[in-house]
Amino acid sequence: MQPFRTESKPVMYRLTRLVVKLAMAIFFRKIELRNGECVPKRGPVIFVANHPNSIMDALVMGVVTKRKVNYIGHVGLFSSKLKSWFLRSTGVIPVYRREDAPDKMGQNVSMFDACYQALEAGETIGIFPEGTSDMLRKVKKLKTGAARIILETERRNDYKLGVTVLPVGLYFFSRSRFRSRVLVNIGKPVDLLEFFELNQEDNVKAVQALTDRIQAALEKITVNIQHEELDEFVHDLEILYRDELKAQTPGISKASKETVAEFFLTQKIAECVEYYHERDPQKLRSIQEKVAVYKRKLDRLHLKDAMLKERKSFSKLFEQSAISVARAVVGFPLALYGVLNNVVPYMLAEQIAKKFIDERTKILSALLIGGGFVFVLCYALQVSLVWFFAGELWAGAYFLSLSASGLFALAYIKEVRQDLERVGLGLFLFTNRQLFNKMRRERRILLTELDAVRDEYLRLTSLRVEMK
Repeated sequence: MQPFRTESKPVMYRLTRLVVKLAMAIFFRKIELRNGECVPKRGPVIFVANHPNSIMDALVMGVVTKRKVNYIGHVGLFSSKLKSWFLRSTGVIPVYRREDAPDKMGQNVSMFDACYQALEAGETIGIFPEGTSDMLRKVKKLKTGAARIILETERRNDYKLGVTVLPVGLYFFSRSRFRSRVLVNIGKPVDLLEFFELNQEDNVKAVQALTDRIQAALEKITVNIQHEELDEFVHDLEILYRDELKAQTPGISKASKETVAEFFLTQKIAECVEYYHERDPQKLRSIQEKVAVYKRKLDRLHLKDAMLKERKSFSKLFEQSAISVARAVVGFPLALYGVLNNVVPYMLAEQIAKKFIDERTKILSALLIGGGFVFVLCYALQVSLVWFFAGELWAGAYFLSLSASGLFALAYIKEVRQDLERVGLGLFLFTNRQLFNKMRRERRILLTELDAVRDEYLRLTSLRVEMK
């Protein structure tokens, strides 16, 4: 393996990364990096990631890793001279996709050459081998471009370059909401030795075999629901059963951060559902029907599953509600200030996002980029007006208050909604205690059935592992 120097980072890249990092810190409540120690500090690296959220995927990966990532992006992103200059200066390498420009596929030779040269210089490349982003929580069939780049780069260097191939699982807890969370789950490096040997005999087979290995690696570190019709049911189980699983598996909470623990449990729920879909669909349909009936009853009663988890008496709920009302009264002036100063750009950002309702994987990107532009423009206008009428000191203080008060207002509104739900629960308990207790019993029966399915699944899958 060659000795590599620390990679250089152009001024434009540093500046862009700084701006994006600040924007992402405001936009997301948390971006969690798991297994970040797997990323080498120097030397050639290829990040192969799933592609759930359009441009946002590249921005998230670029923020969490300290390495400079050169992305491969489809040529449609280079639609103007300004965009082309900016993307190229930040390390983006254009690629022609067959579905976009079938007559220009020959121009990809320069793209492959750029990738080879970047890796040979000890740099990193980020690739989304699914090709296009998708709302479905699954890894689509991968294209072979990443494997071709890996094997050809090593072949050019007598298989001694030492390229590290890292699978990256990106999981957005919400793909349409501001202040959500993201998990960047880095998997173990892919062992390339067996593919080097095969590549010397048959390049086509080696490329396909390595692509399959990358596919399997990505499926292990993402929520992979292969059957689209099961996604909603998995989501229902997340709401109903994930906290129960977490409470019954204390080792997960102790060993993992909250974001990682929730992802892991969702992943296991999805795996269990897929297992029964393939091996015992009748049992799966039975559970689906019972969950659907339970949901319909909650809807009719205007209840939420979280309300049935409450173990507090009516008097305790009343006491909490009184405290919440007092807290809401105290916080109201600052929340009102935040709303008044942020409502116009917020509503404009929402209108921008709604334009992508048919391209839902681009909603977060539209909120970040389009919404960010709107907020900057509105903030500049508002601060300018304060400067004109009150002077620069007041303008500076006003500017510092804008984003902070806006975030406070969002948190305040969320808290008030939860308080209103608590009040509604208290009233329901006061007027319909028997009905409430009946729904709680139905919930316990349903959870008992889910526990039984979980235990059976664990027993059957452990047997399969032993038989292998």
